[in-house]
Amino acid sequence: MSLKKRIQIILLFLVLVPLLLLLLQSYRTSRSTLQQQIREGSLQIAQLEAKEMDLIFDPPRYIIQGLVRALEAKPHLDADGVRDLLRSTLIQTPGIFGVAVGFEPEATPLGRFCHYYYRPGGEVKERSMLDPENDYTRRVWYRLPIDTEKEGWTGAYFDKGGGETVMITYTAPIRFDGRVVGVAEVDLDLAGLVKSLQAIKPGGDGTVFLVNRAGQVLAHPKFRSMAEMDVEAELVAFADLMKRTGVDCVELKDPISHLDSWVVETPVSSLSAVHGGHDWSLIVSWPLTSRLAPLGGLRRQILVLYLFLGGASFLFLNRSFDRIISRPLARLAERAMQYARGDFSPPPPLNYDTLELQELNRALEKLGKALAARQKPGPLGGEGDKP
Repeated sequence: MSLKKRIQIILLFLVLVPLLLLLLQSYRTSRSTLQQQIREGSLQIAQLEAKEMDLIFDPPRYIIQGLVRALEAKPHLDADGVRDLLRSTLIQTPGIFGVAVGFEPEATPLGRFCHYYYRPGGEVKERSMLDPENDYTRRVWYRLPIDTEKEGWTGAYFDKGGGETVMITYTAPIRFDGRVVGVAEVDLDLAGLVKSLQAIKPGGDGTVFLVNRAGQVLAHPKFRSMAEMDVEAELVAFADLMKRTGVDCVELKDPISHLDSWVVETPVSSLSAVHGGHDWSLIVSWPLTSRLAPLGGLRRQILVLYLFLGGASFLFLNRSFDRIISRPLARLAERAMQYARGDFSPPPPLNYDTLELQELNRALEKLGKALAARQKPGPLGGEGDKP
């Protein structure tokens, strides 16, 4: 193997390997910084979306509390007054689907009374809920505050005989003289909520949905298709995530889309147990392929930089070694071959950069002069001594 090839191999190790290690460390540092930025951005997006959820779920609680205070302040209840109050409440709060009030039979002068105002398709309608086949006193939304004497949210349910849609309800007991005599409730149409979630696309392709620690989904952009799946079994992956307090950001397989995803879980304050909820959390899920796409660009940039710097360094050093060592040695070797052919003519003057090559050049010059002197004719006209 020639000296030039050996030098090139050595240069490959001396230049490319350290440069590769340097760029690899630089990539790891940049990747860690970028992941931290993505994580912080994801947390901020999730927290903003959680605030949006509070704007949806906080008003029903305030509406019910105001409605209950208004009813408890009436010294004498009358059916028309209650109906007028319900109607005006619904009209003045366009964000809710329906509102109803029911009283315990024989607890008030109204007897069996349960009236409902709602707006399917945006049109305000009313319905008396005294159907004996669908007794309001046995409905979940009614029994919950009667039995617990507390206000709070129900789970998602289909309101047959009422709004005829999937909804979630906030209920509160009505008290006269400290005794629970009835229930007031406000409904949110989950179809409208799901439509709102479908319009939310954090980061362009993120998915937003609500789920609790029991693995129950309150609302998801694919809510209708999820009706046929075992949601609780599918959401086991979120169990440990939601048991921890605070906001979490992890990588896991989304149990709905079945894609490796970047998932942020944020508790929704308005749906917490403190506010009568079931500790619902907002989940924002992004496919990893899109959320970490900037890392792919970073890898490509690092690779291009590596090839450019490595190639440029190798070419520069290779040319430098060729100019300083390989070509001078080749010229000196050619001169030695010239002497071997009996040609002792002086070579053109050349400058060598290194001391070793200068010494070798001087040694060859002396050798050439010595050989040339032996080739000169002797005193009697004969040739000089042969070596």
